[in-house]
Amino acid sequence: MPTPYLRILVVDDQPAQRLSIEKMLNQQGYHRIAPVETFAELLAMVENAVEPFDLLVINSALGVDVTFSLDDFFMNCPAVRHTLVYDGLPVDNLVTVPAPGSKVISKLTRTPDERAIRSLMRTIDPPKVQPTRSIRLRRVL
Repeated sequence: MPTPYLRILVVDDQPAQRLSIEKMLNQQGYHRIAPVETFAELLAMVENAVEPFDLLVINSALGVDVTFSLDDFFMNCPAVRHTLVYDGLPVDNLVTVPAPGSKVISKLTRTPDERAIRSLMRTIDPPKVQPTRSIRLRRVL
């Protein structure tokens, strides 16, 4: 069962794409999702975050005009625990980059689909193992 209180930030300038990603996350059981349209809005959200976001899902095309390294930003930003960067980056399918502080930074060459979202969420929010109950049978005399 997913952890329903994870905070997720989805950044894409295309409303249909943001909605699609949000719906896929909803289907996985995640509902604390904030959709954002621009990189400037992302920076404002991260700057003013009272508690960190558990996942940032961002279209790499939005970071083209920034004057600093996005990878450094994602790895060193204390307000973002994990990041999924998609589109526009010349990497193979799903690449997971280990980062300090147990951050997961994944990069996709395409828009995330249900399978990619599910795989990433299993890494970030692994299923909890339910404790087994031992049943003791009592002998009735």
